[in-house]
Amino acid sequence: MRPVELVMVGAGNRGYLAYGAFAERNPDEAKFVAVVEPDDARRARFASAHRIPADRQFRAWEDIAGRPPLAPGLINATLERTHRASTLGLLAAGYEMLLEKPIATTPAECLEIAAAAETGGRLLQIAHVLRYAPFFVALRDIIVSGRLGAIVSVDWRENLIYWHFAHSYVRGNWSTATRGGPMILTKCCHDLDLLVWIFGRCERLSSSGSLTHFVREAVGAQIPDRCTDGCPIADDCPYFAPRVYLDRLRENPSSFAVAAVTSDRTPEGVMRALETGPYGRCVYRSDNDVVDHQVVLMRFAGGLSISLTMQGSSHVEGRTVRIDGTRATLLANESRAEFEIHDHRTGTVERITKPPGVGGHGGGDEGLMRAFVGALRGDRAGVLTSAREAVTSHLMAFAAEQARVSGEAVDMDRYRESVS
Repeated sequence: MRPVELVMVGAGNRGYLAYGAFAERNPDEAKFVAVVEPDDARRARFASAHRIPADRQFRAWEDIAGRPPLAPGLINATLERTHRASTLGLLAAGYEMLLEKPIATTPAECLEIAAAAETGGRLLQIAHVLRYAPFFVALRDIIVSGRLGAIVSVDWRENLIYWHFAHSYVRGNWSTATRGGPMILTKCCHDLDLLVWIFGRCERLSSSGSLTHFVREAVGAQIPDRCTDGCPIADDCPYFAPRVYLDRLRENPSSFAVAAVTSDRTPEGVMRALETGPYGRCVYRSDNDVVDHQVVLMRFAGGLSISLTMQGSSHVEGRTVRIDGTRATLLANESRAEFEIHDHRTGTVERITKPPGVGGHGGGDEGLMRAFVGALRGDRAGVLTSAREAVTSHLMAFAAEQARVSGEAVDMDRYRESVS
């Protein structure tokens, strides 16, 4: 069978390291035949990896929107602030699309995009990769099986390792709400999507959280704007950029964090980039304004209570989950790929391991791409996250941010009506 031909729009970290890597690992499944990327170095890197000729390399999505489709499928991995214009334009141009999450940065834009795909009869799959990750598939299977009995309470924690939080949400692309959106959307739309997938409909929510640590007042006036300008607390600061990124380079030269800093993956290249680029800024001197911790309390249908905590000061990356049911308690640890089921009646503990799959997000990237390729071949059964389905969890994120800012709980039915 011939591989499905695809166009890549946005050849940054996700485009190159996740979607591009899938095609390289599975040349019989997918083949990229065109690339759109404004950054010359990234465009050239992707084109070289996929042997894309010069006449199929473009700087802007508008360059391909006015011509017949270059392939049946397209992946939109641009930053979310560009999603409305690029997605609407490329759907209208005739492409079936896989859209990186979040869908967009406002409720109105999310609803507009979903409606456009439906009106045009286009496939618009949203990249909620964790629905395809073996760990979360197993988690859902345990719950759906009834092994825990009726679910009473869920404590869901998104634990972001300290340097990753600083990289993405203090120094990086998602550090301000105007550039990317509120933290609960840009980081936790994964989690909200999983909660909807597993537990159903949210009826009411409240939220609290703030930016408390990564502020100018946290350090003295003697601290420079950049870590490379002779910081006097460099030895004690866990966020000292040269140490953070040189450690990542030593651990894994293909690290997404290093790739965001520079395409020159040498110690010298990293240091040059830190001297002038955003990732060399002091975390207490950046322009960040998104929260560094947030809690969302939710009531789902049937009276189920769920708490979602996002925090960026963890020692290790990975979600931890506690689910209490009438027959058993489930403890799940993503970083260890482990489940414990504590049976109430017998007192026994069943331990289960679920190793991650191939590729990023514990194998979720691989599953997502296989579903998209399958849909383009005519089998849409594997598409677990259409735009309309994803809008449900996105609206929860926007409602949670409204609740956080206002200090008032939000009724989700009324909220949906207010933004529709």
